[in-house]
Amino acid sequence: MSLTSQFVANLKRFRLVTFDVTDTLLRLNDPLRQYQQTAEEFGVTGVDRRKLEQCFRQQFKAMSSEHPNFGRFSPEMDWQQWWLKFVAQTFICVDQGLSHEKLEKIGHRLITHFRTSTCWNHVEGGQELVQSVRNAGKCVGIISNFDPSLPQVLDTMGYAGKFDFILTSYEAGFMKPDRRIFEIPLKRLDIPADQALHIGNKLDLDYEGARNCGWSGLLVNDNSNQHSFANLSDLLETLKTKEIKW
Repeated sequence: MSLTSQFVANLKRFRLVTFDVTDTLLRLNDPLRQYQQTAEEFGVTGVDRRKLEQCFRQQFKAMSSEHPNFGRFSPEMDWQQWWLKFVAQTFICVDQGLSHEKLEKIGHRLITHFRTSTCWNHVEGGQELVQSVRNAGKCVGIISNFDPSLPQVLDTMGYAGKFDFILTSYEAGFMKPDRRIFEIPLKRLDIPADQALHIGNKLDLDYEGARNCGWSGLLVNDNSNQHSFANLSDLLETLKTKEIKW
């Protein structure tokens, strides 16, 4: 994969380039459908999708408030238990008559299932962009609000060996946009903030989070500023063909 001179010039100032994952490099494949299908495997049929979506959003907000960062600092709760409780509460919200045993089985199956390629799709342009950045000689990493299973997800989606490090919020103990999660790789690699670039899809978590720590940022699925692009393919094409003003 050859690099254009403009691509090299655009990234010249950076020694470190990091990526968000969900909806930046990878996209979930209809998670509510996965919940419905898994419930059906254990005899729970006729789950109303609208009700399931309402309960999913409600319980995710509640769990994230009560046990932030996938239960990172919640006593007697690891990240898997966080997901088990979330799944159970979501389905109880839909149907209070489900047994604890059945909810446990559904939860364990979903935890396993969401770490496979069945539940994820590649965002167009992602693999090419990551490889191009690597070919440009940059240190390439991941900074993501995710549980410790992220390396497994990336491996199963063909990203094995493509990153110099994978930093999850669970490992860091801080979630984006907390500046401390962006400071960790700088300290580990002894790289100044003005030589680091983060690419993500959330204005507050990724773009502003990075810039508030002295990084540069690029944003996809957004059109809010000069560093925003409709999608990853447009970002890649711009890096190849146009000068970006940092």
